[in-house]
Amino acid sequence: MDTSHTDLLQDFSLVTKNFEQLGQRLSEVAEQVRTTGVLPSESLIEEITASRRNFTDLRARAIELVGLMSEAPNAAAEEIGSMKELEALLQVAAEAQRKRAQQEKARMRALTVLDRLLSLVHRDQPDFTPLSECQAKSRALREAIHDHAGPELHPDVTTLAQGRHPLAELLTLIEGYNDLDDDLWLLLKHAVAENFGKSLAMSAARGKLCPSPTRMNPEHQPDEFRNGMKAPIVPATFTDGESGPR
Repeated sequence: MDTSHTDLLQDFSLVTKNFEQLGQRLSEVAEQVRTTGVLPSESLIEEITASRRNFTDLRARAIELVGLMSEAPNAAAEEIGSMKELEALLQVAAEAQRKRAQQEKARMRALTVLDRLLSLVHRDQPDFTPLSECQAKSRALREAIHDHAGPELHPDVTTLAQGRHPLAELLTLIEGYNDLDDDLWLLLKHAVAENFGKSLAMSAARGKLCPSPTRMNPEHQPDEFRNGMKAPIVPATFTDGESGPR
């Protein structure tokens, strides 16, 4: 379906304007019928029919859009018989579309985090087992998120997108090991060690892990491989802790 909320709003504005004009004409014709007994013209009757058809078409499209964007059951057409009720339905469609856009943005950010982890290699040890084990978990999670169906996001998407997932914390440490303040660096190092082991934590904290351009998903490449700039650090939520030497 190609209908968007913006399209519906534009059509709603047109239908509203037509209804206002029709209402004015009907008032004039009603007065004419009352005072002179002259019946409404065929053109006015055709205009009423066309206005009703435009309303029912817009209502059907709004109901369909809400059904596609929301898990809530579709409203019955007979429940929406006025422009006010149709406007309320369009507001529901707008909220559903906004939520869907936010979810897709979070989903793509989560997949980007995992793709960047999957691109990593050890500078000195091509077969670094702790990294391979971590990447196996990343690959499995990526497949689960990619294949996830349903109205709600996969449960790990939000924490990945916000930098609160253990894998996102690992990526933050890897990409920001030389830029993070001492407190955050130490907290991330401890968190990674707890979740993935000391060997991987030390390699990440010392800059031993780096992305390989040949293994990077082109859609999710860090900026240094696209335009010469450094990749952004995944946001982390740590705010306190002990400082430690690098």
